[in-house]
Amino acid sequence: MATFLVLIPPGARSQDERARIVRDRFSWLALFLPVIWLLWHRAWIAAALAFAVQALGSAVSDHPVFGLAGLGLFLATNLLVALEGPSMVAAGLERRGWTVDAVISAGDRETAEDIYYTESPAGGAETRGSVSLPASETSQRRHAPMLGLVGFKEGR
Repeated sequence: MATFLVLIPPGARSQDERARIVRDRFSWLALFLPVIWLLWHRAWIAAALAFAVQALGSAVSDHPVFGLAGLGLFLATNLLVALEGPSMVAAGLERRGWTVDAVISAGDRETAEDIYYTESPAGGAETRGSVSLPASETSQRRHAPMLGLVGFKEGR
C-alpha cells in the first residue's frame, strides 16, 4: 500500500477534477537522475540547488584528499532527492496556494483516484478536516523547541 496526497488548487472544492495526486514514496528515477526528476516535476529551485551541490561534489571529488567526501556529497544529494522529492513537490504546490484535500492509502494511482472521486469525504479518504494534528500544534500552551526532549517548564 502506498500513500497518496491529493492537493487541490486555490479556490477549488473537494473532488475537483484539477486535483493533483502525488504518490509519497521512494523514487528510483530521482535516485539516478535527481536534477532531471526535479525539473520534470517543476521544482525549479530544488533542481538548481541539487545541481549546485552535485557540481560541488564533482569538483571536490577530483581533489586527492577529499575525493571520497565529494563522492559522498554527490550520492547524498541523489538519495535525499529520491527520498524527499515527492514531499518537495507537495511543499512547492502548497507554497503556491494549493491545499492538501485528502490522504489516501491505496495499492496504485488508479485505485487512489477511484477512492477520491467516488467515495464521500467521510469514506476511504481522510479529508483535511479529519486529519489529526500532533498535540503540540493544537495545544494552547507554547513552549520552546526542545529537539525531541521532554520539557519540564510546564510543571511536570
